[in-house]
Amino acid sequence: MCDTFITFNTGKANHSFFAKNSDRDPGEPQIIQFINNAKEDFKSDFLIEKLKKYTNGPLKNLISIFKNYDHPYSALISRPTWMWGAEMGVNEHGVAIGNEAVFSTEPQNKEGLLGMDILRLALHNSKTADEAADFITSIIEKYGQGGNGSYSGNLKYHNSFLIKDFNQAIVIETSGKRWVKDASTSSCSISNAYSLNGTNYIADEKSKNLNFKKRLENRFYTFFSKGDFRQEYTSKAAAEKANSLQEIFSILRSHIHNTEKITWGMKSVCVHPGILVKSETTMSMVVEYTDDKFVVWHNSSPNPCVSIYKPLIISNNECFHLFNNTEESLKYYITNSNFSKKLVKNYKYFKSQIEKPRDLLEDEFINLINKNLESKLYSELNQEIIQCYEKEKVFRDSFKTT
Repeated sequence: MCDTFITFNTGKANHSFFAKNSDRDPGEPQIIQFINNAKEDFKSDFLIEKLKKYTNGPLKNLISIFKNYDHPYSALISRPTWMWGAEMGVNEHGVAIGNEAVFSTEPQNKEGLLGMDILRLALHNSKTADEAADFITSIIEKYGQGGNGSYSGNLKYHNSFLIKDFNQAIVIETSGKRWVKDASTSSCSISNAYSLNGTNYIADEKSKNLNFKKRLENRFYTFFSKGDFRQEYTSKAAAEKANSLQEIFSILRSHIHNTEKITWGMKSVCVHPGILVKSETTMSMVVEYTDDKFVVWHNSSPNPCVSIYKPLIISNNECFHLFNNTEESLKYYITNSNFSKKLVKNYKYFKSQIEKPRDLLEDEFINLINKNLESKLYSELNQEIIQCYEKEKVFRDSFKTT
């Protein structure tokens, strides 16, 4: 399960955000990866872990479809290590996309694509949010969606997408080969429930004037996912308290009902697995747009409530070297994951001793990167980014013996 939101309402001109928490199986690795040539990457052995549920189904479908497109654009993505597709990402033109599982009474297409594979295809083939929306809806209509999206279990679902560029955001909700979409230039969010609950949206020919939520939603699965609850919370928070990076991080870290204790289960934006709930926030990403530049902030870790957001940029088809290498990125994720697990187990200690210096460190990163951002060269930004990762290591290491 996941939550994705955007806002343009920051109080500053030409300043906006895209943000997503990726909630997946506890213990499932997810890496940040920069892809500057999608075709070459597709020829490589990109699967760190091979699962038959993927290689014998969705991947075969993807292979047959991949050659039909040019894939001209580089992208920074966050992906589970057993699939090609991405939970979220942004391409070189600032097109950011996140997807969510939604539950319909309509059956899946067994020969369809995973929503995460659709998302990544759109990143590599779209220069604007409009292009990405058209690309996704054409894929949905032509090939359909399907496959098991769960790492350790069985979870088959339909997809919603939230797309953003510098100028607008577009929500797409789907059921089988049906789709409906709506554009926004304010704040909005999606979660594990249909949210476009009217009939006055752009839709495929068969779905015009069809209320997806009323007519197609599987209320049983939606109830247990708590998608309506979280979507209402993030939508309100994005509209009322999402003016700065610190406020965006706070929303992604939210346990909603409790600030001093962890909330276990699905009634939390920062999800922790409970007795019945086998889901955890395994990665978190924010894209900050300022004038004609964007900076990606990510934690490369589970549990945003205790982890650290760091900056990345894409410039001249380049990105910080750590995320050009799959093995190094995975090693970095595992290091952060081990650190966050210790802090979750000792949450009182985190709240009393680590949270404040963690927040001050993030403030330092934000001030460093955003100061005179409009006039900085890529080489300057790259050196500042290296400083951030060095300081994060010092910070993390300082608590090893505590």
